[in-house]
Amino acid sequence: MLRAAIASLAGAMAVLTSAAGAAAQIAPPLGVPAAPPPAASPTPPLTPAPAADAPPESLKMAADPTSRLTLAVMIDGRGPFDFLVDTGSDRTVISRELAASLALPAGPPVRLRESMGVDDANTVLIDRLVIGKRVIRHIEAPALAAKDLGAAGMLGVDALRDLHVVMDFRTMRMSSSPSRAEAADPHTIVVHGKNHFGQLILTHSRIRGVPIVVVVDSGAQLSVGNPALLSLLTRRVAGHDPAATTQIVSVTGRTVTVELDDVAEADVGGLVIHHMPLGFAPLAIFGHLGLADTPALFLGMDVLSQCQRVSVDMRRREATFTLN
Repeated sequence: MLRAAIASLAGAMAVLTSAAGAAAQIAPPLGVPAAPPPAASPTPPLTPAPAADAPPESLKMAADPTSRLTLAVMIDGRGPFDFLVDTGSDRTVISRELAASLALPAGPPVRLRESMGVDDANTVLIDRLVIGKRVIRHIEAPALAAKDLGAAGMLGVDALRDLHVVMDFRTMRMSSSPSRAEAADPHTIVVHGKNHFGQLILTHSRIRGVPIVVVVDSGAQLSVGNPALLSLLTRRVAGHDPAATTQIVSVTGRTVTVELDDVAEADVGGLVIHHMPLGFAPLAIFGHLGLADTPALFLGMDVLSQCQRVSVDMRRREATFTLN
C-alpha cells in the first residue's frame, strides 16, 4: 500500500460502464495512491472454519480520511481498532505504536517486499485477531510506523483468504462467506484471473485493444500503472515531460514521484472505465510480480468505489463489479 503525500487531479472524474453500455455511478476521484505486498509468510491458521452453507456475515465499513476502507478488529481481546482493508497486500501488518501500547511480544525479523523495494522489518506476535466472527490465530505481523500506514494496521489477503468478500459501497458494509460463485445479475461483471504471490491478478483486461494485467487493490487511493502501461497509452518514457506529478509514501516510509495522467478508456473484463485519473511509477512491486515489461496497473479506490459493490474471491480467482 502506498499513501499520498500530495493529492492532485482534484477535479477529474472517472465514468464506469459495462461493455454492453450499462450506466454506472459517477463520482469524483479519491486522490492518490496505491498498494504494496510485503513478502509472503507462513499462513496463519483460522478458527473456526466457516461452514460451507454459512450465511454471509455483514460488517459495517468506514472510510478513513483518505477514503480507503477500514474494519474494526479485536487483538488479543482488546479493541476495537480500525484496520485498513487492503486486497493488494499479501499479509496483515500493525502499527508499531499500537503494538507497543498492547505490549505484544516480539517476533522474528522479516524481509518485506513492498511496493518500492525490499526492507527489513521487525514483527510482533498476535495470538488472536478477530474480525466479526472470524478468528485468526498466531500472526507474525510486521510492525510499521503509523504515519506511513495511515492507520492502526492493515488487513491483507492472509486475513481474507478462503472467503468470498463483498464490499458494498452503497450501504458501506462488507460481507464475507465461504468461497462461492456470485449470484447471476445482469448488472454484475465477473472477471477471472489467477493467484500470484498472494495477489489476485485479473488477466482479461484491455486498453486500446492491448491486453493488460490488473490487480484489485482496496488499499490504493489512486489506480497506479507501470511504465509499460504509460508507454502504451502516451508513447512517452517515464520521467519525460509529465503533465503533473505527486509524491507518494510506502508503508516503510519511502517516497517516490508518480506521474499523473488521464486514461480515455480502459476495459477490465467488460467493466469499461472512461476518463480515469491514473498514476504511473516504476514501482519495484511490478518487477516482483513479473510485470515490469507487461502493461499493468493496481486498480484502486478511485475506481472501485464508483461501483455499487465489488467482490473478491481468492480461491475462485475472480472479482465481480456491480454497477447501478
